[in-house]
Amino acid sequence: MIGFFAKVFVALNSNSRPGELASGLAFGFLLALIPGGNLLWAVLFIVAFFIKHNTGVFLVSLALFRFITPLFDPLLDRLGGAVLEFPALQSLFTGLYNLPLLPYTSFNNSLVMGGFLLGLLLWVPLFILFRLLVQIYRVRLAPKISESRLVRGLKAVPLVSKFLRAVEKVTAYV
Repeated sequence: MIGFFAKVFVALNSNSRPGELASGLAFGFLLALIPGGNLLWAVLFIVAFFIKHNTGVFLVSLALFRFITPLFDPLLDRLGGAVLEFPALQSLFTGLYNLPLLPYTSFNNSLVMGGFLLGLLLWVPLFILFRLLVQIYRVRLAPKISESRLVRGLKAVPLVSKFLRAVEKVTAYV
């Protein structure tokens, strides 16, 4: 687990493109909104490894965003329910449900539909926001943090030194 955080730390402070980091964060958020245990989540998870973004950032953001997504459940349920109950789409959803594999995506579940739609709607704004935050971090915060007395003092703590050794191992491979 420390290795994943080390990869994220290295990616934030290296020459990795901010767009790749932002894409990993946004895709992690999208996947965190969709409840697991269905074909849609599994397919999107597999597709995530074929998209050019930072995989470490994607996995860490997926894990971290999973903790806050229950706060969105009422919104996701209402959004998904509104789309699934929209009269003009009833025949489309009936046809999709009668296809061989599509019912396993659980698209007819209001939480799945709401999470998927909200994730798609928020992907671009989150990508732009996360890209901006990565750039701000690199320009303004990273130099100040690395030169602070707190960081110099923390380097003496055993857990922090273990983390830094993990970062050094990761940077050796990059």
